[in-house]
Amino acid sequence: MPGQGPRTPGQDPKTQADRANLEEQLGRLREDVTALNDAVKNLASHGAEDVRKQAWALREDVRQRGEAYIRQAQDAASDLEEEMSERIRAEPIKSVLIAAGIGYLYARLFR
Repeated sequence: MPGQGPRTPGQDPKTQADRANLEEQLGRLREDVTALNDAVKNLASHGAEDVRKQAWALREDVRQRGEAYIRQAQDAASDLEEEMSERIRAEPIKSVLIAAGIGYLYARLFR
């Protein structure tokens, strides 16, 4: 209006409403950021727990497989030992001659 002097931004009701609206939006934004931060912390916590559980499950699986391989190796060694014992009993002279030949070669190679 021409008869009135210049208005300062702090006096304008529209500016005050805009400022209040902006402050309200900033407050909601802070709440949203806090909620998001809590959600990320929660996910990280659960994620770490899931990784830990998976690591323990993998460790247990590897342990079980290792034990199974050891049992298989022990069984194979036991079978081989039995087979060798049976052959030695079946042909003792041949076994002694083979052992002597291996001993002779060993002695010649590592003198």
